[in-house]
Amino acid sequence: MSAILITGARAPIALDLARSFLAAGHTPHLADSITNWTARLSPRFRACTHRLAPPRFAFQDFALGLASLVARLDPRLIVPTCEEVFYVAEAAVRFGFADRVFAPPPDTLRMLHSKVAFAAFARGLGLAAPETARVTSRDELAPWRAHAREIVLKPEYSRFASHARIRPDARSFGAVSPLPQEPWAVQAFAPGEEVCVWSACRAGEVIAFAAYRPLWRLGRSASFYFETDRDPALLDMARAIAAATGATGQLSYDVIRAPDGRLAPIECNPRGVSGLHLFDAAPRLARAFLGEAPLQTPSAEARHLAPAMWLLGAPHALANGRWRDFNRDRKRSRDVLDVPGEPWLALGALLDAARFTAIGLSRGRSASGQSTDDIEWNGEPIA
Repeated sequence: MSAILITGARAPIALDLARSFLAAGHTPHLADSITNWTARLSPRFRACTHRLAPPRFAFQDFALGLASLVARLDPRLIVPTCEEVFYVAEAAVRFGFADRVFAPPPDTLRMLHSKVAFAAFARGLGLAAPETARVTSRDELAPWRAHAREIVLKPEYSRFASHARIRPDARSFGAVSPLPQEPWAVQAFAPGEEVCVWSACRAGEVIAFAAYRPLWRLGRSASFYFETDRDPALLDMARAIAAATGATGQLSYDVIRAPDGRLAPIECNPRGVSGLHLFDAAPRLARAFLGEAPLQTPSAEARHLAPAMWLLGAPHALANGRWRDFNRDRKRSRDVLDVPGEPWLALGALLDAARFTAIGLSRGRSASGQSTDDIEWNGEPIA
């Protein structure tokens, strides 16, 4: 059996990937820069979890620790799942194991993560990405005030729709202060339905794909209910981008589907997202990652994260007269944390969420913002 190293163990999708590789006959190891209770409370993976330094704040220690772990485990594949992907890719180049990393090289990652550069790249492929401009000062932003109701403002490097201002009013517009070291993107507002896309690629070929509608979520942050969307045009879009980059890795997109069916990719996240849950940790997914299987698509129609459904979805449903919708969606889906032989996963997820929430409150950040604090990358040099 081959060793497989999966980083970003804090993400529930990391455990799904680990189960997939285990079912395919490999030995998965999980690594992260925090103590992850969801992974530690899994009897399957408790003994093969590893701690690394926080890459955003101690990159040299992170890189040395990762290189040492790679030398010890000799993994066939290294799969980043969260925003540590930028630091894993950089460390791999510096320490000579880039050929094992299931991620694009650093320059490609930078282009894909930039809201501005990715939009220009997608438009160059003939895709209907919205016009997007970079602003680095209030003076550069000022001319857009007259068009505020036609645009979206967001930091060029951001995640979970954090700080996004959609068709901002005067007060919201005035609160934006771009800086040269903290640029913002000004993007034309694209009306329509939001769809999320996850794809895994090898040398520019899509080898696994899932599109889903984020039906239940808190505001515009990450969803906790995922319904499969089988629009073939979404796969065509993912294939066009993958082929143009020639990338190996996970490429995820936020897409707006207009009423006429046209697709507008509004941003790219070059990492894993919740679409992975729709594969139910099947071994065929691991084989696709290893180049041993043809294109894989989900068999599941919908999945959810039960703790978030009850803690976030239920109050929202009660407050907005959607209790019938809540019960219907919950009953026709399956909880991704309800795994035979792993009875404590939900408790682990609650412990992890409580920690991020508590630390975030103490620092004036959201729980989702705190969950990436030590691994996120916002365009700065990695030293």
